[in-house]
Amino acid sequence: MRVYRLSLVLVVLLLTGLAPPVGAEPGGGRLAWQPCHGAPADHPARCARVTVPVDWSEPGTSARTELGVARIPAADPEQRIGVLMFNAGGPGVSAPAIVRRPAALRQYFPQRLLDRFDVVGVDVRATGFATPLDCAGPARDDSVSRFPIGAAGVARLVDRNLRFGLSCLSGSGPLARHLDTATVARDLDHVRAALGAERISFLGMSYGTMLAQSYAELFPHRLRALVLDGVVDRAATWPEMVETGARAVEDGFAQFAEWCAETGCAPGDDDAYRMVETVLERADAGELTAAGEPVTAEQVTRGLTGLLNVELAFPRIATGLTAGVNTGDVRALVDTGGVGSGEAYAAYRAILCQDVRVPATDAVRLPELARRVRALAPTLRGASEFWDIGSACPGWPVRSRWRPHPWRVPDDFARTLILSNAHDVATPRVWAERVHRQLPDSVLLRFDGYGHTPWMWEPAARTAAVDYLLSPE
Repeated sequence: MRVYRLSLVLVVLLLTGLAPPVGAEPGGGRLAWQPCHGAPADHPARCARVTVPVDWSEPGTSARTELGVARIPAADPEQRIGVLMFNAGGPGVSAPAIVRRPAALRQYFPQRLLDRFDVVGVDVRATGFATPLDCAGPARDDSVSRFPIGAAGVARLVDRNLRFGLSCLSGSGPLARHLDTATVARDLDHVRAALGAERISFLGMSYGTMLAQSYAELFPHRLRALVLDGVVDRAATWPEMVETGARAVEDGFAQFAEWCAETGCAPGDDDAYRMVETVLERADAGELTAAGEPVTAEQVTRGLTGLLNVELAFPRIATGLTAGVNTGDVRALVDTGGVGSGEAYAAYRAILCQDVRVPATDAVRLPELARRVRALAPTLRGASEFWDIGSACPGWPVRSRWRPHPWRVPDDFARTLILSNAHDVATPRVWAERVHRQLPDSVLLRFDGYGHTPWMWEPAARTAAVDYLLSPE
């Protein structure tokens, strides 16, 4: 089993706030490119802001919202192929932030792509450099269980979800109602038109594959080539998603346990399973802290599912579990940052509750579903990213417009390349297999690797994807 080192450049990029790009969209819809604020003077990337209708069904009368855009031109203009847009996931990983920072850009894109494509990053609305959501209070309340046991627990969770969602509507008005990926896909196509590109190539990673499906269904003939990395099967219902997610997390922890046994990471006669059991028991007894604050078992399992997404987080997990057993300090396990926490979590949650359909009537099913996922994944008590998403949505005041369905694209749709790791706890292999069957002219490359999105961690995956983007026929 192979594990990888996570670049500190990427960690800093994902977890820190960045100053917005400067520039404004002039009349006629073209983009006014300016040097990116804070970027090195010799960096050729340029940044702009674009204004789009909040509601694309009424573009002439709708309120407007702003997005950040960044572009780096092809380094070899004589061999230029066209525009490569991308979404690195989240939702909330800022594509413009990646383009405007040389080290991050090189980490994501090999020189062969930078030579041949204008690489363009567009923010998902309400994230990155876009107009932010204005919501009251923290988006996550750990005093309310996401795994309610009975009717009273369900009522508390639904009430908390409703109150927070209403605060976003109060603070942000119509923007909070128009964050679904079909709307984001229209934003993307607006930028494509402003660039003067007839077609684009697109790399979608994780949430970016959800955006890719919406874009492909709305604008199928605008895509020259499509790479899906860490794909979400949007034909699955949310109960199917949480069950699949639970199995993937149990498998992911098994990979860590194997590594722990090989390296002797557990003290004494313990193994990884016993360590996590002890830590969760201490949490139940109120004996865990992080930075002096009490920590619940749900916080620990949520942090662990996040760390199991990251390559070479195994040593950090081992350190955190050992400290939890010995001292009760689990800051290494719960202070994981990223778009699923902190200020970015409000947008993450508002977007996904409009794209993962959780009917209001499903709230009463939460205790039953919680028992089911705990049986499937007992080590981390049923925790998974999609449980965290789904349990945040009952009571959310904006109904999801999405109806789960397989990809709906024409017969002449662009040949699609799908990348999948065997041990991906966020977007399990089974989803890649299903999407591969839904897209008749697709190729699925399977890697026996660990972690989320092989583009970032498997050299063979990146090489194959670059070859395809350069020549997709």
